[in-house]
This record gives sequence, structure tokens and C-alpha cells, in this order.
Amino acid sequence: MMTTNKLTKTFASGSLAIGVLAGAVLTATSANAASVMSTWGVWTSGTALQVGDKKVTFEQGSITGGFVADPLDDVELMEMGGHYYFIYDATTLGSPDPNFSSGSFTYTIQVINSNKSIVGVDLDSDVSSNYGTVTETFVEVPNVLVSTSGSADPLTGFHPIPPQTLLTVKNTLSNPGSPNEALFQLQNSFHQSVPEPGTILGLLAVGGLGLVSRFKKQK
Repeated sequence: MMTTNKLTKTFASGSLAIGVLAGAVLTATSANAASVMSTWGVWTSGTALQVGDKKVTFEQGSITGGFVADPLDDVELMEMGGHYYFIYDATTLGSPDPNFSSGSFTYTIQVINSNKSIVGVDLDSDVSSNYGTVTETFVEVPNVLVSTSGSADPLTGFHPIPPQTLLTVKNTLSNPGSPNEALFQLQNSFHQSVPEPGTILGLLAVGGLGLVSRFKKQK
């Protein structure tokens, strides 16, 4: 289950047919969320996703193991509550069928023009009831995250990592039950650091703004 700091998850339950009709979607829980959405075809052709200080770029030539996505599938980068979410959605109006394939694809998420860093990661997926696994690995850190039959990794919160300004992210789908099992969506979450209060107050003093800053702790 997802915490309130993540996207609310609607699980696909029962048979694959029921899951397809249900649409099994991830939805935002905050009206203040900012996002940019594109199609798989446009994104993999070289048009990056950028929201705030995060940029997500597909790694050309990274598809392996027979992974196939419809060009009209959706990809989205969303910022909510100071955290960022990459979402691959295989069930869209233009391409309603889920993803039955196995294999992998890779992208980078980069912090640009900012003093913040990525300090935590987690993984979630929406799949049919007897699906295999979605695995997330990184070039820069040794973490291996595994979503089994739609479980979240971790079940709550996120896995801390050393501060990073660039992560190379590989998603690997293993679907031994194809074509009777399928993936509807996968979500990679990235939790960022919050600047130290002393640093912010120092900048305010130099600028003579006299503002009072409030900081919320992130999970």
C-alpha cells in the first residue's frame, strides 16, 4: 500500500479482463501536483520530460529482452510534495491494452540548476493478479527494488540512498504468465533532500528580505 506522501494506488484485481476494464490507474492525491506527460513514442525518440529541477531522459538503445511498448502508451513525470514520480502507463485511450512483454528499458533522472539531491527511491506497479516481477536497479547505487505481483518496495516510505544528482534507472519486467498476465502501470519514485534551514536563512539575510521560512519534514 502507498503512504499519503505517494500516489494513491488502485490495484488491478481478479482476472486480466477485469483489470483491463477497470483501467487500474495511479492518481494524484494533491491539487498542487505539477506534471508533464508524453507518449512512449515521443519520449523514446529523444524528447525528455522535465518538471521543476528534474529531467528524465530515455537512454537510446537500452531496450533489452524483448520489451515492447505501444508508441501511444503514456509516460509522465510528476512532482508532488517536493518528490518526483516517473510513471509508465500501458493502458491509455489511444492504446488500451496492457503490456504483456518481458524485458527492460533504461532512463536517467537528473537534477538541473538546483542544490537539491535525490536521497531516496521506491518502486510500485499495477499488474494482473498473477503477474511476475518489476525490478528497478541503478548504475550509481547498489539498491535493487522488486515489485512482486504489484507489491510496493518498500511497503511504506522509501529506501534511503547517498545523495545523487544523477541516477541511471533500469526497469526490468519479468512476465512468465504472458499472454494471460500483464502490467498496467509502473511507478518509480524519487525523494529529494530539503536545503538546511541555516542555508536558507543565510540567503534571506543577504538579500535583506526578512522572510520567515517554514520547513516540512519529508518522509
